[in-house]
Amino acid sequence: MRWSERTGPTRPAEDQDRARRRSLTRLVVGLLLGVLAVVFIVQNRDEVAIRLLVPVVDLPLWTALAGVLVLGMLIGALWVYRR
Repeated sequence: MRWSERTGPTRPAEDQDRARRRSLTRLVVGLLLGVLAVVFIVQNRDEVAIRLLVPVVDLPLWTALAGVLVLGMLIGALWVYRR
């Protein structure tokens, strides 16, 4: 038995309010994490050597961090899309 079935029926307006609050919370948390990631990337601008499987590539650290951020966002989008 689900929680909503135990507590009785809810009104559609309450469900909509709850959904709006949840989506607003997700938006705020997502924006804060995005700003934090951008600040972290901007603070790390030194040149580094990164090994990509076999070759060693010299590039700014912010480029590697931004690439990993984009990959993480793509994986997250695919994960959400799968559900």
